[in-house]
Amino acid sequence: MSEKKRKRVSYEGNERPMKKTSARQGSSNVVKISVLPEEDEWAPIVASTPGLSCPSDLLLKTYTRRRNDETPSAGKTYLTSSEHLLHSSAHPKIDYIAREEEDGSDSLLSHYLGVFDPESGQLQLVRARKLVLRSKVRPVANTEERAAKPQNGLSARNTLGLTFGTKKSQRAIEALTKNAISPSKPGRVAAGQTQPALDPIASAVVSSMAATTSMPTREELQAAVDESKPRPQPNPDAETPADVYPIEKLAGREVLRQMTIKEWQDAVENGEEILTRSRFVSHRVQNLVSGGDVRKLKTLKYLLLLLEWYGALPAPTKLGGRRVPGAEKLHSALAGWSSSLVDGVTHRFAEQGRMVTRWHLDNLITHICALAATVDGFATDVYDLMQDLKLEMKNMKKYHREIGCQVAPPTEGEMRSMGIGKAEAKRRVVARLKLPLEFPKMKVMRAKKR
Repeated sequence: MSEKKRKRVSYEGNERPMKKTSARQGSSNVVKISVLPEEDEWAPIVASTPGLSCPSDLLLKTYTRRRNDETPSAGKTYLTSSEHLLHSSAHPKIDYIAREEEDGSDSLLSHYLGVFDPESGQLQLVRARKLVLRSKVRPVANTEERAAKPQNGLSARNTLGLTFGTKKSQRAIEALTKNAISPSKPGRVAAGQTQPALDPIASAVVSSMAATTSMPTREELQAAVDESKPRPQPNPDAETPADVYPIEKLAGREVLRQMTIKEWQDAVENGEEILTRSRFVSHRVQNLVSGGDVRKLKTLKYLLLLLEWYGALPAPTKLGGRRVPGAEKLHSALAGWSSSLVDGVTHRFAEQGRMVTRWHLDNLITHICALAATVDGFATDVYDLMQDLKLEMKNMKKYHREIGCQVAPPTEGEMRSMGIGKAEAKRRVVARLKLPLEFPKMKVMRAKKR
């Protein structure tokens, strides 16, 4: 079936028809705004994920409860008198929780969603809930069963000895328990009677003796130790050094998207010197801007955020940890950064956003070392980083070995590129990330000769 082509209509003079026809002729430039009343208990949700990259297929369950400080009254709506919580436990190790946060810059703001009808010029607004999605590692449940029978005085004393006693006392209790495993021999048990039950200490020793047949191998122990270490998880299938610690895993795509480098580019274009609080960043930003590598510039900007957040922490406590300053004091110390970026770092590298334990501090420093390796092309002169972190050289070597780097003095070519002589090179160390990776092995204590 053939279709006839329409002939092009010719217009007299220079007059051209308007592209927007009668659908727009009856409408005006006036937009009528209306706010829907908060009568229904259902409302849209606006959720943000600061410092978190959640899976796209994440399914969340909705929970609602009345606020603790609110009582039902005629002047209050359902949004103000109740709170929402979204939760997902589909991941085997991580719980995702989205709730309304009362602290922060958005706590006093009201969020609205609007639907605009271009035909009628109507804009309808409805109030929405603002939730913040966080992730939390699920604690391992304690599956040890408690003894149903109460312990007597001797058994309780032996339990304390096995737990808190010296090695000599523990060996004595174990030897005493092994010799008393069978309180009565089978031949002495009367007919129709059962063997007497073992006390809790004897049961523990017997169960430990039976479990020795399924003890993990040295390789399994090494894998468990490596997985629990405070460092970024390496990619075991990496074919190049760049694949070992992808920047999307170290920082996150959403965080990199928020890193602005326009002020650095403008400063270099205008011939201005860029000065930061970090020696490492200040000595590299000029060359990276001139090279035009935007990805490395964003990585360097995120590294600067971690170094400034590390510098804002107070002196360590007796146990080696550091307390996170209050929100107002922390945001004042990091005034050049947005609150969402600062809060994202706090929730990622602090326990419940309050305390940076020894484990969390090591995890932060190893992430900084991995980011520095990415910026320097996987051969890092650790001197500037040592000055920023205020650590000794032996500690810097230890942290770089933990992420799989090989630590050695600089070569002659690296000495020329760094502009240093042989005397200065003796104080410098270069950490190189090469394949195959070499991690510190677990120490095995040898038995002493008797």
